[in-house]
Amino acid sequence: MGCGASSTVRPFFIRQPASDTENTLTSVPLSTRRKKLVRESWELIEPVKITIGKRLFTRLFDVNPNMQDTFPNFKGKELKDILNSRSLYLHAKRVMVAVENAVTVLDDAETFESYLINLGGRHLPWGVTKDHFGVVGEAFIWALQDVLGEGCTSDVAEAWIDLYGYIVQAMLEGLQQAKKGR
Repeated sequence: MGCGASSTVRPFFIRQPASDTENTLTSVPLSTRRKKLVRESWELIEPVKITIGKRLFTRLFDVNPNMQDTFPNFKGKELKDILNSRSLYLHAKRVMVAVENAVTVLDDAETFESYLINLGGRHLPWGVTKDHFGVVGEAFIWALQDVLGEGCTSDVAEAWIDLYGYIVQAMLEGLQQAKKGR
């Protein structure tokens, strides 16, 4: 929708650690240029972050209706009822706060990674899988493109895809840790 990447959203590739001992990073693994693109585009996103969060879930449930069952507050409800619900607003807000946290700590991965690992572990009760993160990521990039229009260039979309991949990697680590702790 006006974004150079809108017709070519690539699948989300999750960064795999080089070894089992690679757990701590000092900086989010994005190039300086991509970090700059994320920070600059956040200035466009921040004023409309709740709109983007709601568009993310609108797209997610429209394209993947079965995903509603992953969310206890949305399970078994009509999409039209979900779209104007307080539950959607609050969940969109929480997701976009996590995104904002990512932007804020791009150069402090250790702190952010701990937060993400904990967040990933908290998703265990809902049966979240790596595949879920892929479709959520696609919906997130679509929402950025939809709301930002030409402000979401191919380079901006790729920078956010890279950041999202990092977020997912850490959250998947948290899911794994939570499964082992059962």
